[in-house]
Amino acid sequence: MAGARADTALAELCRAVGAAAPATGVRHFVVHGPGWVLKFERHGEFTSWQVNRPLPPLPDDPGAEVLQPLLRDASALGGLPEAFVAELHGADAGRMTAAAHVVMLAAPDADAMLARTRSLMSAQAAAAGSDDAAPLVGAWIGDARRAALFTHLRLGGDGFTRFVVLDFGLPSDQAAREAQRLCEIEAYRMLAMLGFPVAQRESAALAELERTLQGTVDAMANDDALDDTRAFETLTRLAAEVEHGTARTRFRFSATRAYRAIVERRLADLREQRIDGIQTLTGFLSRRFEPAMAFCESTDRRLTDLGERINRATGLARVRIEVHREDGNQQLLRALAHRQKQQLRLQQTVEGLSVVAISYYALGLVGYLAKAAKALPGLGALQPDVVVGVAVLPVVAGVAWFVHRLRRHWH
Repeated sequence: MAGARADTALAELCRAVGAAAPATGVRHFVVHGPGWVLKFERHGEFTSWQVNRPLPPLPDDPGAEVLQPLLRDASALGGLPEAFVAELHGADAGRMTAAAHVVMLAAPDADAMLARTRSLMSAQAAAAGSDDAAPLVGAWIGDARRAALFTHLRLGGDGFTRFVVLDFGLPSDQAAREAQRLCEIEAYRMLAMLGFPVAQRESAALAELERTLQGTVDAMANDDALDDTRAFETLTRLAAEVEHGTARTRFRFSATRAYRAIVERRLADLREQRIDGIQTLTGFLSRRFEPAMAFCESTDRRLTDLGERINRATGLARVRIEVHREDGNQQLLRALAHRQKQQLRLQQTVEGLSVVAISYYALGLVGYLAKAAKALPGLGALQPDVVVGVAVLPVVAGVAWFVHRLRRHWH
């Protein structure tokens, strides 16, 4: 029941019995009514209502006609206001996770009462039909065999699980503790089981994620033509889905582990001792309850393990992408080096042509000077063509030397 609805129901109950209602949001409160006491407690994710109502005294040697109705129908809700009970069971009151009746019967004659109760409860199980039948579970509890426990751990028509405790001389405080333990075993058992459907849903999703991861890793190992970028994107998507699954299940699985630990502690506190021919409550739950808890635990571990595997595969894909990127960079650098080498050769060719061109123009100037010198007195015999021919080698050598010095200067 949600917090606001619980406050409203508690206030209505107090008003029905003429008691002062507690402050809104109170975590613990006790209401005393005519012939009953109700204890209200608000926990982390649920609210508990525990009612204590005394049974009418039993005759010294109760027969089946007396025990049968008590074992089958005794309820602590009988004295509560009908409006309050309807509020607890209403469709809009929120989900009732667990409900239990603990019927404690004083039994002065231990052997006779034990045999009669065992017989009647076995008959009840048989009468329920083969589809609904549940084995009778029971044990001596406490010290010195002062009490015996019987239950079917089966929901009755009223939605309650029923525990029958035969009291062979328990002190009142110990009897209260035993009843409290049984209520808590049932409550925390059902709360722990909330993780089971979550684990079932998550397990189906994990199977698909694991297949996708395995296929991607196999391709990375065996397919040389694999697109590593596409594989990296797939792994990133898988990692996001696993993180989402972890986020939506972490609280539920953590709570399941905590509730399971509480159930195990309460079972240990019962200090069960076997009754011949009957399975103990601890033994029954070890076959029915523990496998469900182990499944929740394994699903949680699968989530963690899958996340780690995806991280390793993502790291490998990232390395492969970096290797391919470096290989591409090396190819680009080699192409640039080849291009620069070609440019250098072209430049050297141009420089060679420039030497020829400059030498040509320089020799032209030498020719003009030779022609001009021929007109001077005493130089009439000078042949300009001869002068130009003789000047070719010195001019070309001088131009080449000058260009070489100029190139060295710039480098």
